[in-house]
Amino acid sequence: MMSVKFVEPDVVHTGTCPGMCPDKERDERQRQKRLHKFEILEGTARDRLPRADPQRIVKEYARPAAGKEAAQLCELRPANVLLKTVHYLINEIVPRHDEPWAEVYDYVFDRLRSVRQDMTIQKVSGPIAVTILEKTLRFLLCASYWLCEEPIQVFDPKMNDVHVQECFSLLLANYSAGNYKNEVEFQALAILYNLGRCSTNHKVFLVYQSKGVGS
Repeated sequence: MMSVKFVEPDVVHTGTCPGMCPDKERDERQRQKRLHKFEILEGTARDRLPRADPQRIVKEYARPAAGKEAAQLCELRPANVLLKTVHYLINEIVPRHDEPWAEVYDYVFDRLRSVRQDMTIQKVSGPIAVTILEKTLRFLLCASYWLCEEPIQVFDPKMNDVHVQECFSLLLANYSAGNYKNEVEFQALAILYNLGRCSTNHKVFLVYQSKGVGS
């Protein structure tokens, strides 16, 4: 008699962190004096131990390491908090003119990377994921233009490109599962951005084929 093996489906847990930064990280970075200037509570910057502004501190990217414990649910931001975080970064930090924009880029780049890390762990997809990825791509693409003349120590175009390609890949995967108003725009951006690369001809062919051109 043939035995049947049942495979348990992947269990996806949803984070419970209500703020843009987990309390544990906020307290740790405050204690270690690792707060970014954009995150310091007004009036405490000159204190011996500057304090974090709970409304402005944003979870930083943590590089995965072998043997490192998996993130706890209280350290993961759910999808709606991730979207709120992205809106804050794009609407409040990116337009700042009181600091060099290269520094703004470094900060936002890192925090958006952390957002995608939380997204990946929780397998966030659908409309919220699409909005986050579209806003992230607009930022990265604009940065590649605004900072293109900066030295490599200030702006690394290859690193930026890696993240642009990653976001395009995730975004196009989400587009395949639904209909979104900005899909045509970002399909075109993906093709234009990748002109001259080997994979582009295939992408262009698929786009034209889907429109019935040449049939």
